[in-house]
Amino acid sequence: MIKYEDVSNPCRPLEQCIEWAARISEECFSQTEAVSALQTEEEKKLDLTVAMPAFDRNTCSIPKSQISFIDYFVTDMYHAWEDFVDLQELLQHLDNNFKYWKGLDEMKLRGI
Repeated sequence: MIKYEDVSNPCRPLEQCIEWAARISEECFSQTEAVSALQTEEEKKLDLTVAMPAFDRNTCSIPKSQISFIDYFVTDMYHAWEDFVDLQELLQHLDNNFKYWKGLDEMKLRGI
C-alpha cells in the first residue's frame, strides 16, 4: 500500500498531477544539479554524450518523463491492485493524465 501511494501522483485529478509533477521535477533538478553539474559540464567540455540527460534542466522533457513514469511504474501496478480494490476513479485519472502528457509531448512541449 505504501508503494502505491508513493507513485500515486498520476492517479490524482489533473490539477494535482500537474502541480506535483512540477514539484517533483524541480526537486530532481535541484538535487542532481549539484551532484552532476561537474560531471555533466566535464562531459560537454570533452564533447562526450551527457550520461544523465533526463536530469539536465535545459533538455529534459517533463511530459516524456511523466509518460515513462506512468508506463514503467504506475499502470501495471494499479491494474494489478484493481483485482482487490475498486480503482475505477483512480484509473480514469491515470488515463486522463496520460493523455494530457501525451498531448504535450506530441506538441513537442518540454514543460508543463
